[in-house]
Amino acid sequence: MVRERRQILCFGDSNTWGQSPGGSGRYSWDIRWPGVLQRSLGADFHIIEEGLSGRTTAFDDSSSISRSGLKYLPVALETHYPLTLLIIMLGTNDLKAKFGLGLVDISHGVEQLLQVAKAFRPEIDHVLLVSPPHIVTTDNPDNREQFPDGVERSKALSQEYRSLAERHECDFFDAAIVAHSSPIDGIHLDASNHRKLGEGIAEQSLLLLNAKE
Repeated sequence: MVRERRQILCFGDSNTWGQSPGGSGRYSWDIRWPGVLQRSLGADFHIIEEGLSGRTTAFDDSSSISRSGLKYLPVALETHYPLTLLIIMLGTNDLKAKFGLGLVDISHGVEQLLQVAKAFRPEIDHVLLVSPPHIVTTDNPDNREQFPDGVERSKALSQEYRSLAERHECDFFDAAIVAHSSPIDGIHLDASNHRKLGEGIAEQSLLLLNAKE
């Protein structure tokens, strides 16, 4: 009897979608971190990529439709369950000046996503909350305007996310430990850092799945 592959859903923004720094296109599947995750974990797993440029945790964007992760996550979960693992990596877009959000607001947005995931158990075995790579200093004028104080504010997200993960009894991974945004635009990963992130998340995923089997 052939064993059914275990499914992992990667739910994120443009860094999950694979936007290359500077807006010059999308990386191919083998370069994007979910593709690296697939390659690292092997044929026993099926990686599902749900990335969308501009996606927030839970907030509408008047200039782009359907960007609230909170509104789309239930649809994605119903589409793809059962899941062995749900990976959530959102929050960078919440730091845009036009939203006027503080860390408490962003944390509340993430918490709502975790509550949605809880409601789908036992169809979801595990949840991994990932704090995104930090915003870095850039000469890109558009992104400097969009993300004032983004460098420091993005660094503060990791502790907020760690606390949320503990509170909701899910697992946590700090992407900034292994991956760094490109100075070309300050927010997106280059090919090398997609690889580092995919491999780092693969290692963390195996640790938590093996520990809980």
